[in-house]
Amino acid sequence: MARSSERRDRTVAGHLLNAEAQRENIRALAVAAGLSEEEASDRLEVTVLVTHDPNDPVAAVFVAEIVPILSRTLKVVDHPTEAVSRVETELVVGNAPSRSSSTKVFANLTVDRLVIQQTPTICQGSALPHRLMVLVVACYVSSAVINAAVGAGFPNPPPTEFEIPFDAFLPSQTHLLAPVALDEAYLAGAGAIGNGLLWAARHVRLVGALNIVDDDVVSSGNLQRQVWFERCDIGKPKAKRLAMLAQSYFPECTLKPEVCRLQQHPARNDGAWLGRLIVAVDSRPARRHLQNELPGEVFDASTTGSQEIVLHHNKQPNDHACLSCVYPRDEAEVTHEQAVAGHLGIDVESVRQPRISLEIARRICAKHTRLAPIEIEGIAFDTLYKQLCGSGQLKSVSGEQVVAPFAFVSVLAGALLLLEIIRRVHGIDMERLSNEWRVNPWRPPVPQIRYLRPRRESCDCCSKSELQRENARLWDTPIIERR
Repeated sequence: MARSSERRDRTVAGHLLNAEAQRENIRALAVAAGLSEEEASDRLEVTVLVTHDPNDPVAAVFVAEIVPILSRTLKVVDHPTEAVSRVETELVVGNAPSRSSSTKVFANLTVDRLVIQQTPTICQGSALPHRLMVLVVACYVSSAVINAAVGAGFPNPPPTEFEIPFDAFLPSQTHLLAPVALDEAYLAGAGAIGNGLLWAARHVRLVGALNIVDDDVVSSGNLQRQVWFERCDIGKPKAKRLAMLAQSYFPECTLKPEVCRLQQHPARNDGAWLGRLIVAVDSRPARRHLQNELPGEVFDASTTGSQEIVLHHNKQPNDHACLSCVYPRDEAEVTHEQAVAGHLGIDVESVRQPRISLEIARRICAKHTRLAPIEIEGIAFDTLYKQLCGSGQLKSVSGEQVVAPFAFVSVLAGALLLLEIIRRVHGIDMERLSNEWRVNPWRPPVPQIRYLRPRRESCDCCSKSELQRENARLWDTPIIERR
């Protein structure tokens, strides 16, 4: 598609990231590999040379999917004589000969799998896989290149050679040819995973309407992982920008942006208005609040830093885990809330509010005098905390919950979320009942560990009989007794 080609030309020509976005990458690598931020910064100052045969159509398409993702983390060039700081890694796609003496990653794409190796092999000509599968494995190529390029010495190092068969995601690629009927769906969150979802959905036929709901604006740090956005989008509403940039790819699906939280959406009422909810928000409390909106069906994806992707689904009537079961308030979350409260100069109960009120903003600004209440009123506490940590005004001590993932992780999460929607919409492979799948983005996926998570007895949603009765009223289902 034209827009992808234009993006690739701009990206290969120069580094996409600004200083704040690069700081996000530095912090992500520092946490993932146990490095100081100074060490992580030095290791990210590398350049990747991408080599492929332009006359090989499969390789050309593959590179077009890899580069927009990889260039959100590392500088990418396609010619070895360009003036660059350090060309330390070369990605060779297909059967092209390498062009450097640097560390190499060889990526071969066949019609049914991805093969990553450290040595070249001749791959026989292959038909092009479905473009959605090409995008999915482009994320895994990015992980292999980052691992080779930064030499980070991860505590549990990723494999340097591996294969990923496409049937780890779907039994057959033919399922991707049918229309994906969303009906009237709501996407909560136009950030990294929401971007990844629609970036992946360019390659399928979405039909219906997708309400994109987010009350935030694009910040400079978002460019590190929110793949639709560029510098010209900074300061603009995420929901509107995402809908505007993506709409031309979806002639059969209307993207409807709304700059608000889902709980404030104009369509919200006492009836069954929220039939299908796609969750791409960035905090555990936000997911619990969304489950309490009593949606008929939920598709959810989340990331734990750059280490794990969690996929979840539930549909009424539901006798198993809901979002509140999957994301309970745990010790790590409480510790994080305490750290945020202490750094911002407010109490923990205030941090548990959905957004920063004007009164709380004034209290924060009493400690952080560089801020103004009008600048921070209405934003999420984690958003402010990440911004202050990223700008050096705070030193984070609460770990992964405030570290943004690398771009390939967010795009992969969005793509896997789309594949889950396709599986459920078309009833694919439903004999294996599951509602949760955890994926390590640095390693081949393991479909055998799809899991049917039971309800949590103390769940904020499932344990409340009044909410169960309301679910039954909304979705005309029998009331399921709590076990």
